[in-house]
Amino acid sequence: MQAKNVIPDRIATALLRFPPFSMLPAAAVQQLAADAFVRVVAAGEMVWKQGDQPGNEVLFLARGRVEYIWQVEQRRERVDIRDVGDVLGFTAIMHNEPRHSVSAQAVEDCLLYGLPGPRVRALLDTHDEARHYVRRHLFWVSRVGMTVALNEPTDSAIAGRTKNILQAHLDGAQLVQPRPIERLLMCAPDAPIREAATLMASKQVPSILVVDADRHPLGIVTANNLVKQVIVEGLGKDSPVSGVMAKPVVTVSPQSSATAAILLMLRERIGQVCVTEDGTPNSPALDVCTHKDLLAQSGHHPAGLLREIRLARSAPRFRELCDEIESIARSYLETGVSAIYLGQMCAELYDELVQRLIELAVSELAGEGIALPPTAWAWMSVGSDGRREQILRTDMDNAIVFEPLGSAEADEQARGVFVQLATRVIDRMAASGFARCQGGVMALNPKWCRTSAEWLAEFATFDGTLTGNQLLRATVLYDLRFVAGDKSLCQTLRRAALDSATENLHLQQRLAQQVVDTAPPLNFIGRFVMEKLGVGEEEFDLKARGMAPLRDAARLLCIKHRLVGRYSTGGRWDEIRRGVPRLAEIAGSARDAYDFLLRLRTLNGLQRGDSGRFINSERLTKLERAQLSSIFDVVRLVQDAVRREFELLIRS
Repeated sequence: MQAKNVIPDRIATALLRFPPFSMLPAAAVQQLAADAFVRVVAAGEMVWKQGDQPGNEVLFLARGRVEYIWQVEQRRERVDIRDVGDVLGFTAIMHNEPRHSVSAQAVEDCLLYGLPGPRVRALLDTHDEARHYVRRHLFWVSRVGMTVALNEPTDSAIAGRTKNILQAHLDGAQLVQPRPIERLLMCAPDAPIREAATLMASKQVPSILVVDADRHPLGIVTANNLVKQVIVEGLGKDSPVSGVMAKPVVTVSPQSSATAAILLMLRERIGQVCVTEDGTPNSPALDVCTHKDLLAQSGHHPAGLLREIRLARSAPRFRELCDEIESIARSYLETGVSAIYLGQMCAELYDELVQRLIELAVSELAGEGIALPPTAWAWMSVGSDGRREQILRTDMDNAIVFEPLGSAEADEQARGVFVQLATRVIDRMAASGFARCQGGVMALNPKWCRTSAEWLAEFATFDGTLTGNQLLRATVLYDLRFVAGDKSLCQTLRRAALDSATENLHLQQRLAQQVVDTAPPLNFIGRFVMEKLGVGEEEFDLKARGMAPLRDAARLLCIKHRLVGRYSTGGRWDEIRRGVPRLAEIAGSARDAYDFLLRLRTLNGLQRGDSGRFINSERLTKLERAQLSSIFDVVRLVQDAVRREFELLIRS
């Protein structure tokens, strides 16, 4: 039954509560609501039947529940469910379908608002966020054998992810803080070079600001300028500084972001900026800041943490800095920063932490009269840290490789020393808040502290017969990454591990089977498959049912196609997108899906104070539930692609 719309304001209010309408201008939604009609469908009745010609409207479900039923041969399959806030008919609008591919049946009494389809489509075409939401919402069609038309990520979209990080830096940074004017070193443009150099030496500063009578900046004289102009080119020491100063002066205001000033210096390739009263050269100078000065002021900027990590010595200080890293991660994720990019940033910080802890442990051992063995060695990350995805301080996964010393006895003695080194480093990491790996994947375990010959011999045994812990060990090692020591050792191992897998088709098929054997994350009625965690506890396993197949598929496809330049799952999907044209569309979607899951897991972990692996789906917003449901259809598409790539049979 269809009725005239006499409640446009109520309809508009309902629409604006749910995506994609909540992502559109309110005035445009109000106009849609004004032209809407009301339809009531009783439980058991059809909204439309499979094969019907679509109308010119989409239907917003204001009350009730609708199931999509697919009639194929002699069977009926329930392929999707629509709840309050969902929209019916988007597939026909977005794909220009001549016939409905499924039936829509009301399983409860339903109230629907009919909206003009062409106008909805026009709004989606001009509002990216809403359009992308709808596209993700359409992945259910893969369940009925249809394909999804996906826009491949553009270079500008990828650049946009980087811009999000930049914006988060700018939003979270401190403002430039000029220091007392008395410390600003200045001279007039006609001052002799000798006088300027004497002032710089007496104050032990690398530059002097050249100003006019009103203290407006005219130029900067640096120690490099003096070396080049006076010593190398022979300019007289009594010549005026105006002849050697760099100009024009790059200026910022006291209200500038310290991070923005750093980025300005990087872009202009200069070593300092001048702070003036209004941010232009036409106002009095207040200060001159170098990179180091600004990093000290930049607060949440991660580059400032690098310096602090290099100076830290005590366990409480390392713990404090790691807490700060997680605090930064939370603020970045909440502003929409890509979790994949954030993982790369955290990897740089955690690598710096490990290098500093190794430095302290080596010094400590030396103080006890224990010297490192006279051989090349390297500290390696594996697992999620190897993939640059460890944002939270979850299980640490690491290993050591060292060159053989010529005899089994000498190798064992060396291993003993490296295990002592690793024990001290890992104890400090644990004191900093990292969890010890329950599986023992740590360099203090002799099984993960081996000579290069031992590692290479193990790689040679990896084949299609691997099962259980052996298979897990192999997949962990395919993600190994250099952190400290002799980089060439780690690179040699990585090449050997990936080369052995690339040449072993049976092993690839075994790994492919592992990808496709992951149980579907949605059950037959479209509900999330929950894990039994204890009495009365049921939660959804984000890692095993969502992230793992996307992660393992990316690694495997890169091995097959010899794409070994990237470490992260996101980076691997980017390599596949560019290097394997037939997989470009699915690779782009898989990357975005993994980014969403990594972000959701990290935020969940920050909120709960754990790894974030298990999540209560009832606590998700409707948008997150819809995104999650669509992402699991991407998982299904990826699994189908792996079956085709490796010619696997579909198990009944």
